[in-house]
Amino acid sequence: MTGPSPGLPSVERLQALWRELNGRYFRGALPPVEIIWSRRLTASAGMFVSHVGPRAKTQLGTDTRPERRLIRLSLPLLQRLSERSHYVEQETLSTLAHEMIHQWQFDVLKRRPNHGPDFLMKMTEMNRGGFLGITIYHSLAKEAQAFAKYVWQCQRCGRAYERQKRTIRPSRHRCGACCGTLREVLAQGKSHRSNVKSVRTENRAAGQTIQMELDF
Repeated sequence: MTGPSPGLPSVERLQALWRELNGRYFRGALPPVEIIWSRRLTASAGMFVSHVGPRAKTQLGTDTRPERRLIRLSLPLLQRLSERSHYVEQETLSTLAHEMIHQWQFDVLKRRPNHGPDFLMKMTEMNRGGFLGITIYHSLAKEAQAFAKYVWQCQRCGRAYERQKRTIRPSRHRCGACCGTLREVLAQGKSHRSNVKSVRTENRAAGQTIQMELDF
């Protein structure tokens, strides 16, 4: 099967890679997950999502809530990367492995996916053989910036959060790295100030808000 774009693997190939990584690094502990190429995901290279369905009663009368797992890979970002780099296959594989660590946190550790000690431990273990190059921060900053219409910047550490829609509210959200306050520095492609810091963009992980600390 051909991929969605030259240089990008097909969904069938991605599933085969997932099975290989699951066996090699997770001892087959990860449950099956759907993998898709997303045309809408432009804030990060990949995202692990878990959708909880409506309650359903079993024959024993117990309520169950089926869960649908999904790994989304950004077609626009990786497509742009394929136009300027020969390493798009390696980037795609490392992105898939990154999201599988989040799936491992969710399904095996039963924890909310994050980039804490568990993630770092697993990332280091998987990178040790030299086959993978998993990072916390994706390397597609140029590609992500090309799609960003809104940017918020942490006033403490300077980290930037780029989005296509105005989904971040500084009154409610805080920086996921240092809990600093956020300030909108770009809206509809127009900068609020001329000298916005150059910072790394975090790779969002999971359907929950992993990069942001909610401050209710």
